[in-house]
Amino acid sequence: MLASLVASIWFGEGRVTYQRDRILPAGQSQLLINLGPPQYRIGTGASERRIAFRDVWYSGLQQGPIDTESPHGSALLGVTFHAHGVFPWLGEDLLMLGGQVVALADVVGAGVLALRERLLNCASLETRFQMVQQWIIGRFSAHRLVHPAVTWTVDRLIASDGRAGIGHLARATGYTRKHLAHLFQQQIGMGPKTLARVLRFRGVLSLLQAAEPLPWAEVADRCGFYDQAHFSNEFRSFSGLTPGEFVRKAQPDDQSIVLL
Repeated sequence: MLASLVASIWFGEGRVTYQRDRILPAGQSQLLINLGPPQYRIGTGASERRIAFRDVWYSGLQQGPIDTESPHGSALLGVTFHAHGVFPWLGEDLLMLGGQVVALADVVGAGVLALRERLLNCASLETRFQMVQQWIIGRFSAHRLVHPAVTWTVDRLIASDGRAGIGHLARATGYTRKHLAHLFQQQIGMGPKTLARVLRFRGVLSLLQAAEPLPWAEVADRCGFYDQAHFSNEFRSFSGLTPGEFVRKAQPDDQSIVLL
C-alpha cells in the first residue's frame, strides 16, 4: 500500500565531524521522528537563530535549502515521501504546509507523540519501521485520494527530471493548467511548474555526481535550462550557492552539503 507513496524509510544514528549541513530541495517531503538529542534548524533572516526540534516534525516540499546542526549527535527515524505521497494520510490542504517545517503534533494531534514513545521503548529497528508504517496506514482515508491527474503528472515530471512541458501534460490530463495547478497546490503543496523546477535542479545534481566535470553550459543544456544564466539563477535559488561554490563543498550524501 505504501510502495507508491514512500521513497524510503530510514534510520540514522551517530555524530558527524562537521558543524552544519545544508539539506537541498528534492521534490520529496519528510516525516522525521527524533529518538535522540535535539536537532536544530538554522532560521533565516537578519539575525541567525537556532530552532530546536525534539520530537516529531514534518518537512513539506521545499523550494530552498534548509541548514541544520546536530551538535550532540543524532538518532533520527525518517520516512521520505514522493511528491504525491502525503495527502492520503496527512489529510490537510498541503498548500499551507508547502515550504514549511512544522511540529507534526500541531497538525495531526498527540497521537504521533504516543507513536514516538512506543518507538523509544522498542529496540528492534525492523519493528520500529513496521510500527511507523502501520501508523501511516492507519491514517489513510478513502476521502483523501490523490487525484489521478496529479499522480500521472507527477510521475511524468519525475521521469523527465522536470523537463516535460506543463502545458502538454495538462492537455494530456484533460484539465486546464489553472485547474491542474489548483489540484497540485491542494494535494502536493506546490504547483506543477515549481515542482518541475525542483526536479530539474535535482537532475543537475545527479549529473554532477555521475559524470566527469562538464562545462556549465553543457550541464545547463542537458538539464533543460534556457541558457547558462537561467541555469545559474535557478541553481542559486535552490542551493543558496553558485554552481562553482557548490562543487567545492563536501557532500555527505546526494541531498546535502557541508557548510561548516
